[in-house]
Amino acid sequence: DEAARFHRLSLMYGGQVLTAGEPDEIRQIVSGSLVEVVVEPQIEALGRLKRHFPQVEAVGPVLRVYVDEVTPKEAGKQVKAILDGLSVKEVQAIEPELEDAFVALLRQRKLAEHTRGELSKAALVDSPPSDAIAIEARGLTRDFGRFRAVDQVSFRVGEGEIFGLLGANGAGKTTVIKMLTGILPPTGGKGHVAGADMRRAGQVIKERIGYMSQAFSLYQDMTVLENIRLYARIYAVPRSQLKQRTAWVIEMAGLKDVEGRLAGKLPMGIRQRLALGCALVHQPRVLFLDEPTSGVDPIGRRRFWDILVQMARVDQVAILVTTHYMSEAEHCDHLALMHAGRIITDATPAEMKQSLQQEAGQLLEVATDRPLVALKLLEQAGFEGVALFGKRIHLLAKDRQQARHQIESLLHQHDITLLGLTSRRPSLEDVFVYRIMAREKEVHAQ
Repeated sequence: DEAARFHRLSLMYGGQVLTAGEPDEIRQIVSGSLVEVVVEPQIEALGRLKRHFPQVEAVGPVLRVYVDEVTPKEAGKQVKAILDGLSVKEVQAIEPELEDAFVALLRQRKLAEHTRGELSKAALVDSPPSDAIAIEARGLTRDFGRFRAVDQVSFRVGEGEIFGLLGANGAGKTTVIKMLTGILPPTGGKGHVAGADMRRAGQVIKERIGYMSQAFSLYQDMTVLENIRLYARIYAVPRSQLKQRTAWVIEMAGLKDVEGRLAGKLPMGIRQRLALGCALVHQPRVLFLDEPTSGVDPIGRRRFWDILVQMARVDQVAILVTTHYMSEAEHCDHLALMHAGRIITDATPAEMKQSLQQEAGQLLEVATDRPLVALKLLEQAGFEGVALFGKRIHLLAKDRQQARHQIESLLHQHDITLLGLTSRRPSLEDVFVYRIMAREKEVHAQ
């Protein structure tokens, strides 16, 4: 997200600069095409694609496939052929993000681990989220003295669903998780987790859930294997199942080659997978993840989310994840956007983007020779959602042609050259910026 805003940047790996230039130049360095596909059953499609292509990820209902050294048209044909017999609803080539290009560059230069391969043996059946409710919050409120950190928060998470709480730091996301997990008593409201009332059955809830906090909470002076065994005992895993559960965690989290290493000496991505494994060692039906991939590199983050998708789709684990990363929020089946302790919108990522377009119009990307000056002029002209993305400006307009004429006239009056005006699909960041700005306008008006 951030790197795309830079004027110039360098991609580094292992202490060396791989390439440098403007974001668009770097995207063009990598040979290949990115295809998005919506297909059912998703897990079976994911398994097929991973056997043929080294760079595949599930992002919510969409599978994103990077096909090396072919045109977009050929990439789409190859993907369709592999998915023959499945219910393919949509296939389209899209422009790669910087992260896609970075991961592809590492692979093509043989600097990153090869991701092609089978899914876990359990991943044979694709189960959509069920109607059964695993987590429910009703009017949750938490005060710290006179400060209201969480204000009347309500939502539901079904079994097998990945639900995201998206918001800036200080929005109240972590406080919500702490109330639901029994760590922090609510000032008001109710909640049920894994069939238990959070106000009366705190210990029962703790036994039925897995929880991974923002901080690395494992023992850094113990080995990977020792940490797993310790958490198995803490969660009262029967001695007869200890060996089986330990082996499962090691396979699931990809820890086979690091069992004897100290946790504190592991790279961040592997440490986070270890923490996830320890949170799952007792086979909980509900998993809470608080900013789980903060500080993790793109490859580590993708592998982490591969695991979460399988846990939800195959094992029907309900997952509640907090994040302020927009790209990470795209992985969620459902999102609640939090601001100043309140939920201000609650929908799927696709519904949020569609609602934005219906309400505020089409997303336009404006390129000029003086972007900072143009930014202020467009804000003053009353355009919605005006924000700077690198050298380009994003804004929302209900009538593209009318907006173009208005923009051209405005920039011409101030001797600013319009280099390009392009329609773009809105991202969650566009949704986030628009909703937060709209909410702040409401508050100021009151």
